[in-house]
Amino acid sequence: MVKGTAAEVKVPTEITFRNQLKNKRDGIEMECNSLIQDVVQKRGLDKRFLNLLMSHNTTLPTMYTLVKTHKIPPGEDIANKSLEELKVRPIVSCTGSPTEKLASLVTRIITPLLDFVPCHLKNIHEHLGKLHELNPTELRGLKFYSADVCALFTNINVDKSIEYVIELASEHWEEIQTFGLELVDVHRILEVVLRNSFFTFNERLYQQIYGAFIGCSVSPPCAMIYVYKMEKESVYADPSFLNSAMRLFYGRYVDDSGSLARNKEEAIANCSRISAMDEDGKIRWEVEYPEGDEYIPFLDTEIKVKDDGQVSTRYYRKPQNKGISLNYNSHHQMSTKEAVAKNFYRTARQVSSGPQELKHSLQKVDELLSKNGYPNPRANDSTAEGPGKRDKKRQPHLATVCIPHTGERDKNSTRRETKKKGPPPRPIPTPGKTPKHELCNPRVSCGAPGFRERTWPCPGAGIAELVFRSFPWSEDWSWR
Repeated sequence: MVKGTAAEVKVPTEITFRNQLKNKRDGIEMECNSLIQDVVQKRGLDKRFLNLLMSHNTTLPTMYTLVKTHKIPPGEDIANKSLEELKVRPIVSCTGSPTEKLASLVTRIITPLLDFVPCHLKNIHEHLGKLHELNPTELRGLKFYSADVCALFTNINVDKSIEYVIELASEHWEEIQTFGLELVDVHRILEVVLRNSFFTFNERLYQQIYGAFIGCSVSPPCAMIYVYKMEKESVYADPSFLNSAMRLFYGRYVDDSGSLARNKEEAIANCSRISAMDEDGKIRWEVEYPEGDEYIPFLDTEIKVKDDGQVSTRYYRKPQNKGISLNYNSHHQMSTKEAVAKNFYRTARQVSSGPQELKHSLQKVDELLSKNGYPNPRANDSTAEGPGKRDKKRQPHLATVCIPHTGERDKNSTRRETKKKGPPPRPIPTPGKTPKHELCNPRVSCGAPGFRERTWPCPGAGIAELVFRSFPWSEDWSWR
């Protein structure tokens, strides 16, 4: 049975689901451990390196879904929609999986390769600096547009993505940290991690037969390099690129790209040239071009090129955004709440290009913080003109101790007492476990008799854990 890009793994009826999972998990775990043992032996690496990457007592990845709330029109209640009407994003959690450690290692190696991708945006504000550096005379008559790759991770060709990553790594191998591995080792690890695409859902075992997991640490850099290869062979290799508006600016943050064009047809043509390089024809773009004198959302900013060529930018939040942030009445220390508010105002000032844009951005932050119970939000705008708080001199601490946060009075008295005893330790109040930890955990502990403590995928989250523990278990994990 095939659903989308995942196929259910059929097994004989006499094999129970528990044995099916155990056999598959043990096989992948053995493959990963054999691979890292062979690499460590061939490269003469330290034994501690081997112990760090060996996998034991793992679980197969588990799939869960997230509703794409930004696809729901503003004003419509999600509770009134049927399941068929909701668009969801499938996430395969690889935490605790047999390939997690190898994926983490190879991610550390290949992620620096993105520094050699000319269109890669390292953060969500890097594009602002590049746009404001452009000559306004060159921008006259142009419009800024954004384009989004549809379902990038699940639509890449895994074999091709490995090939492209190795090709880029071979060009810059001497410039990245390899931890003593050779290029062939990275190739072997990528194949093991990306091709063992087995996961569980609703007590069934599946294998993703196309694309990469959304939830595997190595998927983002592989997907970004995959798209860059198509860009390199299309727009960067096109002789007309030097005469197009796209040469002035083209940036991409994972699957969101932004550029300049004279009209919508030109913007669509730019994206079509990139998509044409995909041999499987699965990479598609959704282009958003301004109609008239309007802003275009890109990441957490809104961008518009004025008639005189000046670039106008301001803070942006989607209309579907629920405006939920750290509430002022929540059980956190006051300094944490103040830092959250300051960061919002700092971001609003950084992305605003002028006084009018700044006024709009600050108003957005005011509304957000007021909705979350902050009595005087603008008091946390430490970057505004006027005297700011004096920077406190930090005392040296030799150790830190995490303690539950029970209130501002207890926190201050604890710090006073520790100061009397000397510099160490520094107490750090933490909010501790909240109902969210108990009720919204996607994996719950299953204490079946005869088995070690392990996590068990459950769509009912932590509530189901209380139900599991209240029932008597039999040896075959069925209800008595």
